[in-house]
Amino acid sequence: MDATLIYIFSLSSIFAMIIGIVRFRNINPAYYPFIYNITCGFLVEVTVRELTKAGKPDILISLLNIYTLIDCCLFTWLFHNWGLFNRNRKVFLSILTAIFVVWFVISVFPIGKITTPNRYFRIVYSFALIFFSVSTFNKMIVQERGNIFKNAKFWICIGIIIFYTFFTLICVAGVSWQHVSSVFRRNLQSINVFSNCLVNILYAIAMLWIPRNKRFTNLLK
Repeated sequence: MDATLIYIFSLSSIFAMIIGIVRFRNINPAYYPFIYNITCGFLVEVTVRELTKAGKPDILISLLNIYTLIDCCLFTWLFHNWGLFNRNRKVFLSILTAIFVVWFVISVFPIGKITTPNRYFRIVYSFALIFFSVSTFNKMIVQERGNIFKNAKFWICIGIIIFYTFFTLICVAGVSWQHVSSVFRRNLQSINVFSNCLVNILYAIAMLWIPRNKRFTNLLK
């Protein structure tokens, strides 16, 4: 697939970002990490494009490695805000600490490894986010009432499950690259591009259904 077309598809997150920025002041603060994540992801996509054009692979890989940590922490923060860890701050901070330690060992230690793709960490945190999403989805089905299609959590969890499932396959293929056929790699990359675009659309839908800030809503009554 053409690199320019892939880049255009990757920028589909701009719709979710714009909706999030427009609604930012009026929405439930629990969803702020989601908006931060979408915005950060969009900026990374643009930066990656410029670094690729400038021929700076080491900086590019280092940036992506750092972004994996940010991505994982922001989503974990979001799940904490949703009550997945029973809003236990100690449990939440313990999970963040564990994430950082695993990331540091895989991505930084020994020094100089930051310029090598941290595929093992990407696999680990993808499984973690998928697990968090499935747990949240199950909890939502049992505890929450109303139309599930009007629930932002539903769309975000579905998006995470779709994206990180394919993301995991990409990373696993990257780990055992020499044992994977070139045709399979190309097909996997193409599927990932389209799945990324689909997920960005789901995130945009989620942005539309994020509930308003209760304090703001009360002022209107």
